[in-house]
Order: sequence, then structure tokens, then C-alpha cells
Amino acid sequence: MNDELLALISLQDTDQNTKELRAQIAALPARLASLEQKLAQQKSGMEAAAKALKEEEAKRRRLESDLKDVQQKIAKFRDQASSVKTNEQFHALQHEIGFAESEITKIEDRELESMERSEQLESQLKIAQQELGDQAKVVELEKEAARKTAEDQQKRLAALIGDRTRLRGQISESRLAAYDRISSSRGTALSRVADQTCLACRMALRPQLWNQVRGGELTPCESCGRLLYFDNETPPEA
Repeated sequence: MNDELLALISLQDTDQNTKELRAQIAALPARLASLEQKLAQQKSGMEAAAKALKEEEAKRRRLESDLKDVQQKIAKFRDQASSVKTNEQFHALQHEIGFAESEITKIEDRELESMERSEQLESQLKIAQQELGDQAKVVELEKEAARKTAEDQQKRLAALIGDRTRLRGQISESRLAAYDRISSSRGTALSRVADQTCLACRMALRPQLWNQVRGGELTPCESCGRLLYFDNETPPEA
């Protein structure tokens, strides 16, 4: 292979590596944003559990207040029972006391249910706090790794851009024009041939075209339009 063809092959490799590197650089912010979003979701979950726990505690305080009110009412009814003069009045007070005692049972049941919910919420809160702490550590480690990765990627990108400029200087303007035109539409401009086949589009070559390429001519593929080259130093594909 002549020097210009070697430069073209190297240029294509450099362009492909540059494209992949730029994609990695572009994907890094999205990766960090995803981690930050997950962190925000876990923080929201922890805050929701903490809020629910506070609401449950406030609910129990109201139940305790209601319980005291009913207990005071029962005490008042019993005081009144000692001074009633008729059986009707006595039975009426006993009815009120019974009703109040049933209210106490209901309040105590709701208090017990609230305590059980609080235990569950406390467990959920502890888990959420642990997960939030773990995720925060992961995010910080990822940020530090991303900073170092970004620095390395920018250095590699600068080196690739330098290589690209150097290689393009070794290629004629007409070849570069064809290379740029084909690569912009096909993604790659060059394709190696082996076993009388274009390895890019897998189409068989006519014998005459096969012989031209093997003879060193840089000829367009009749199927995909890429510039075909033959490398007798590369072993055939399995």
C-alpha cells in the first residue's frame, strides 16, 4: 500500500475513535444526571416517610387528647350519678357512661393501630436514610471519577484532533474531498476487501473490479460506494 492509502486508513481509524470518544464525553453528563435524579427520588422518599411519621405522631396526640376528654366526661357522669333522684336519670347516666367507655375502646384501638403504623414508618425511614446515604456516597465517587475521566478524555480528544490534522495533510485534496463526501453519508469512506467481497456491505465484487483493487487501485464499491482497498498483510476473515 502507498503512503496516501496508509494515511487514509489511519485517518478513518482516527475519525472513528474520535466519534466514539465524543459519544462517551456526551454521555457522561446524562449518567451523572441519572444518578442525581435517583438521589433526589430517594431523598423525596425519605422526606415522605419522615412527614408521614410526624403526621402519625400528631394523630396520636389528638387521640390522647380525645381520650382525656372522654375520661373526664365519664368522671363527671359518675359524680352526677351519686346525686340523681330517679331511676330514669340513673339509667340515662349509665347509658352515657357505657357509650363513653365504648368510645374509649375505639380510641385505644386507633392508638394501637397508629403505633403499629409508626413502627412501620420508622423502619421505612431508617431504610430510606441508609439508602440515601449510600447513594450520596456513590454520587460523590461518580463525580470524582467523572472529573478524572473527563480530563483524560479531553487529552485523548486533543491528541486525536492533532493526529487528524497531521494525517489530512498527507492526503491530496481530491482524495480528501471523496473521503469526506463518502464518510458523511456512509459513516466510513474506506472498506477492505477479502475473498472478492466488500467487507463493509458484504457484496461480491466482479472479477475485473476485484483484480483492480488487488492491483492497488482505490476504486469505489459498486454497491455501497466506499473506496475499496486490498491489504495482503491482513489475514482473511474466518
